Amino acid sequence: MPVNVLIAARHAPEIESMLDDVPESVELTFLPQEDAIPTNEGRMVGKAPALSEYLPGQEVVFGAVREKDFPYADSLKWIQHVAIGVEGFMYPALKESDVILTNCKDLGSTQLSEQGFAMLLSLTRCIREQHELMKEKSWKRVPCVEISGGTMGIIGLGGVGRAMAARGNAFGMRILAVDIEDVDKPDYVERVDKPDKLGEMAAECDVLVSCVPSTPESHKMVDGDVFGRMKPSSYFINVSRGKVVDEDALIEALLAERIAGAGLDVTYTEPNPPDNRLWDLPNVILTSHSAGSSQYVRPRAMKFFIENLHRYVDGEPLEKVVDKQKGY
Repeated sequence: MPVNVLIAARHAPEIESMLDDVPESVELTFLPQEDAIPTNEGRMVGKAPALSEYLPGQEVVFGAVREKDFPYADSLKWIQHVAIGVEGFMYPALKESDVILTNCKDLGSTQLSEQGFAMLLSLTRCIREQHELMKEKSWKRVPCVEISGGTMGIIGLGGVGRAMAARGNAFGMRILAVDIEDVDKPDYVERVDKPDKLGEMAAECDVLVSCVPSTPESHKMVDGDVFGRMKPSSYFINVSRGKVVDEDALIEALLAERIAGAGLDVTYTEPNPPDNRLWDLPNVILTSHSAGSSQYVRPRAMKFFIENLHRYVDGEPLEKVVDKQKGY
């Protein structure tokens, strides 16, 4: 019997050509698009019919299946999400079903951690201030901060957290972490505690980094108490999800200079509203949820899907399976 696979997340032709390597028993159906244009390093976006029209009879979907479309997925056994965050899939019908959900966790660790360090170094080396001086053709020395010898605290020691920790270690930093799971401690991490020790860890940190997924348990876990315990000279970096932060408490801490600055790739509401004060604070570097951007991200995701598809056809366990009850 053929394995019917729906390619709902469309990609540029050179990336979709990788699908020539799927198992022979796979029959591919591509969700059609009109006037499609390339975006986001190879994703194609255009006018598409309702996904519900193409779901019946499909065993595997590469892409997203939203709650309104799920009732039409009468043969669905596996969804391969093309990104990391899966909070959009945590609706009751899918959570309670036997449908397997896999994502691309760990495939974005490199670029997310690079973005985290780009924001951190922009803050500590005063790159924005020096860029403004450059535009004014003003040659002035700006006081900067070394991070070597400081302490970095990681919230969530998964793939992204480990990548941040490894880079912090390479910069000569002491690394601490908290994680809800009993994760293995890498040699370059001094200590891993549970999240109830977050406040205590924050008090030791020169840099606090959020790498935790958005779940009911992590909602606003980085709150006023955490910011209140941080050093006035410390920095907060967020490359995970905006909803893990009490944004009002963060803005208050920044305005009161209870922390030195923040580098944020995510905000509580996205797109970030025009009246949000984060846009205008001088001690904030704000990027538009672009930390996952990379020239390799789409081919990497497609390659992983094809490898997982071979495992599926061969009856082997899939990799990067999401625990639907935990939400990650």
